[in-house]
Amino acid sequence: MMLYQEQLQQQVPRTEHILVAIDHTAWARPDAQTLKDRTHEYQKGCIVGQGYSTIAWIPEEQGSWALPLLHERISSGSSPILQAASQLKLVCEQSVNPILAVLDARIWQCNLGISASRYSS
Repeated sequence: MMLYQEQLQQQVPRTEHILVAIDHTAWARPDAQTLKDRTHEYQKGCIVGQGYSTIAWIPEEQGSWALPLLHERISSGSSPILQAASQLKLVCEQSVNPILAVLDARIWQCNLGISASRYSS
């Protein structure tokens, strides 16, 4: 993250917003009985495994790539939204630019217990 922050300071004017995206991803590990801190995660249904939260810098309006600033496992004592908030706070504290963040809808669904099918089109 610190390397990317240095690049941002060199390439982006201080008054320009930086776009970051935050996503929650589940890693299914149902048979890993010795793996510590497995949780119930949502990924096309409920699975047993570990959740991860990634915050990435989206450097261009056009294109399909992003630069991950932080990628962290979500412990059983936390939640996707709490992990996302912690990551966003850290990025905001380190940035000289204003931050505009977009979050995966599933982060909110997991926190509120809302079914994803409710939002399907």
